[in-house]
Amino acid sequence: MNAPLRGVRVLNLGGVWAGRLAAMLLADQGAEVIEINAPGRIPHPEDELLSRGKRLLTLDLAGAPGRTAARGLAEEADIVIDNLGPGRASRFGLGHAELAKCNPGLVYISVPGFASGSDMANVPAWEGAINASVGVYTDLHATGSLLGGPPIFTAMPMASAYGAVHAAISATLAYYHRLRSGNGQFVEVPLADALMSAMSLLAMRIEGQPARFDLPGIDKAMTDVAFPILRDLEQYLSDSHRSSIGAYLKRFAKPLLAHYRCGDGRFVFLNALDHSHQSRAALATLGVLDQLLAEGMEAGSPYDESGAGNNFGNAAALDHRWTVRLQELLSQRFLTRGADEWAMALQEAGVPCARVRTAKEWLADPVARASGCVAQVDGSWQAGRFVTMAGSGMASPPLRPPMAALTAAWQPRTAAMPAHVAHGGIAANGILNGVRVLDLSNVIAGPVAARTLAEYGADVIRVDSPAPQAGPRMTMWFGIDVNQGKRATIIDLKTQPGRELLAQLVRDADVVIHNSLDRSCPGIGITYEELCAIKPDIICCQVSAWAGPDGGAYKDYPAFDPVLQAATGITSRYGSPQAPVMHGVASCVDYISGFTAALGVAQALAARARGRGGALVRTSLAMGAQLVQFPFMCDTAQAAPVYEVAGQHQRGHAANYSIYRMQDGWAFLACRADDLGAIAAVIGAAAPTQKAMSGALQQIRFDRQQAVARDFPSAAAVRLQRLQDVRGARSLTTDSLSPVPLDGRSTPMACFEHPCGYRITLPVPSWSRMRATPLRRLAPAPMPGAHTAEVLAGLGLDAPGVARLYEDGVVRDGWPMLKRYFPL
Repeated sequence: MNAPLRGVRVLNLGGVWAGRLAAMLLADQGAEVIEINAPGRIPHPEDELLSRGKRLLTLDLAGAPGRTAARGLAEEADIVIDNLGPGRASRFGLGHAELAKCNPGLVYISVPGFASGSDMANVPAWEGAINASVGVYTDLHATGSLLGGPPIFTAMPMASAYGAVHAAISATLAYYHRLRSGNGQFVEVPLADALMSAMSLLAMRIEGQPARFDLPGIDKAMTDVAFPILRDLEQYLSDSHRSSIGAYLKRFAKPLLAHYRCGDGRFVFLNALDHSHQSRAALATLGVLDQLLAEGMEAGSPYDESGAGNNFGNAAALDHRWTVRLQELLSQRFLTRGADEWAMALQEAGVPCARVRTAKEWLADPVARASGCVAQVDGSWQAGRFVTMAGSGMASPPLRPPMAALTAAWQPRTAAMPAHVAHGGIAANGILNGVRVLDLSNVIAGPVAARTLAEYGADVIRVDSPAPQAGPRMTMWFGIDVNQGKRATIIDLKTQPGRELLAQLVRDADVVIHNSLDRSCPGIGITYEELCAIKPDIICCQVSAWAGPDGGAYKDYPAFDPVLQAATGITSRYGSPQAPVMHGVASCVDYISGFTAALGVAQALAARARGRGGALVRTSLAMGAQLVQFPFMCDTAQAAPVYEVAGQHQRGHAANYSIYRMQDGWAFLACRADDLGAIAAVIGAAAPTQKAMSGALQQIRFDRQQAVARDFPSAAAVRLQRLQDVRGARSLTTDSLSPVPLDGRSTPMACFEHPCGYRITLPVPSWSRMRATPLRRLAPAPMPGAHTAEVLAGLGLDAPGVARLYEDGVVRDGWPMLKRYFPL
């Protein structure tokens, strides 16, 4: 009865993944969701997850009775999610223009594959077509963009997962806007743009950046001269050539960020790179620290700029001989125990590590089940609730199985809608104008949540500690993207005066976001109970690594994106259980976890606006890792889905859904199976098989295949775009602050002179295109502590008091170890 979204009516049109997942994220918090399915729809294993908490209604929208019933539901809905495809809803009388006339407060979310008005607006929204357009098949692998080798297919539905969470955020905040203003609005969430929000760090370019931040960190002469030549000659390279290139690249591997085979034949993933505690603790736990120190290695700061080459705290500057020595020792040590034993020993020492599992092993893991990361719903083990809320006036409801809708009617409203409260300046300054957020998080997921709220208009104050444990890649390089639009302060929350300053900030805040572990929260005064004592209706959002809705035995263990990739089956699928491969840098788990946290905050704000008070909002990387691979997170008696293919040599999961080499490059082809035979005949393939199609397509140019695809409504032919191509085609040169008009552009990027002194290219927030309250482009990420004095002045402190805080080291204007924005 006190679910955050109780009484909110959501109508989902269409059976496509993104819309269904977005609607499920709303149903998980108590929204009444009716999902319309076409007659004769074939069930799939992931249905038990995607349909949970909904009422399922079968209607034929091609017929007048079905359209009439659907329109009746839409006219009384609060939110409509349209995933039918460009123009189809309008043809059925269910478009925004038609519905807004009789339901002016309607929030209408359109989820096309590509932005309307863009050059790809009419391309069918196949998952693979969207992946092909933004570098997923070419740039996710650690050396993919460098070598330009054959593309690598991934079965991960990143476009749908990221599109769904952005659609759910937009729907919730547009509904929140309606509560404040009385107005509905139209929102477009293009899947390609949503996917670009996941690729930000891979797409980001910092011209002339210090070599320590290069990915991979190899010699400039090789990246600028040799590898461009090798990319041009890629199709002529022999296996011997590739082996030699692989041996060269191995010299630049990061031994503290790698998979290792253990004594039982299983793998672990270790992530202890560039960290003041974790690097040293990993080597100590593995029993090699003293030996390495005796041999001449040093345990220095990750911010070290000496160039000595022997500091394992600065992995980017390690000499080749030390890299080889570390690889040698660590490989030997891991073989002395089993994977579970090593993972547990390292986790207990505070080192991010996990045994590599398959998705099925994760779903069956006793700790994952006990924590609620994996939940049983109507006999099916599946991913648990992705966001969990609890407060004095609201709580997330139990997960519910789907039900058949007996009639096309909503349940009677149990309470009147709250009175609309006009709030000046919303349209001009964003939906969250007037909402203040304190960001106490670090690295990626938590900062992304806060940055997302800033895009919607929130005032975000970032609070850093006086001495960071993470190195400059995680703080400064990642921060170029994730810390945009924030005011930056440094406050020592381990001191009493620092906690008193925090209390003053909390009194004026609406939201606090942090990624501290439960065991650490009391020491800096940020438990939910402490925050509520300061401000009873505060919304506190905690982003942890392993915790589920019920906590769990691993809830106080740290971890990063790749560790959860390994634990939940992602690296096994991208590679294999015998040869796991990391699935991108931060683009897989970190960003979606941050967006999920922002969704939880948005839902809590909407609930608070309806009189339900504040809440503790919780999510984790473990939940994000499941959300990004949702089709595989449901363990049923049915056979595995046909699209679950694995390995680095995959090109697709069927002839009608695959990457093909053409006469002038690589392209992705997708169509309905029923159309494949006709398409094969047109291009001259001997049979509608992958082998025959491959042979025929190598003889024709892409524009010819694109023309063929246009003759089949279900077909899409998309040239594979590397991120460097996307930057070249989509970047607009501008200053660092001016808004970037979307104007129908797909995945736009901005190229500008950053105050840090480098020329930077970054995606702009185009993933949610709100017609009435557009997202804002954010100011560049500042140096740590850049706004400390400004924020203290806003608290009304007198000058002597502020001076004492500086003298006592309670506050700072910067980090002493950070001599420049990017250490050399």
